[in-house]
Amino acid sequence: MNERLSWLIAVNTYEAEQRRLYRTASEEEEMRLMQLPLPTRQAFSLFGLLLGILVPAAIFLKIFGYGFSRHIGNTPVMFLICVAMNTACAIFGHRMGGLLSKGINEYERASWTKMLLYSMLIGTCWGAATGAIGGLAFFGIGAIFGAFCAVPVAMIAFPLFTSLHRLLARGGMIDARHFWPLVFGVTMTIAMFILGM
Repeated sequence: MNERLSWLIAVNTYEAEQRRLYRTASEEEEMRLMQLPLPTRQAFSLFGLLLGILVPAAIFLKIFGYGFSRHIGNTPVMFLICVAMNTACAIFGHRMGGLLSKGINEYERASWTKMLLYSMLIGTCWGAATGAIGGLAFFGIGAIFGAFCAVPVAMIAFPLFTSLHRLLARGGMIDARHFWPLVFGVTMTIAMFILGM
């Protein structure tokens, strides 16, 4: 009797997990057909990395000319400071993207409103932390300005990326063929918008 009950509980647990992962019956099949599936954590880590590279580079190019401007600090020191800030944003953005993605799987299955609010919250956390760490390379005072610049960008980027990820992901995985155009599209659009301002 105990053996049968244990088997029934295991089957019910498996079925509940399958229903949680896949919204429809065809979703599991679509996930199994992916050539190079990326889990949500890896997708958000790479998104944080690219957001930490491209957007700060656009901001530094716009404000400081990335150390090559005739008007503002045309020195190798300014170039090295920009590279240091950009590197810090990229590394920390990658780590933060992975850390903050833990709740994404649950919220992607919730209502659109909850998902968008949660993604704005993680965007705010990502922007404040990554911008502050990147800005520390600018004599410490840059931490305030870094967070000030990064939070609005991340509050737009994370809900946009999360919404598109939700539409393309199957069972917590997204195919790399869909991921790379998506991640470059979101980050480069924001970077181009900053450069065009």
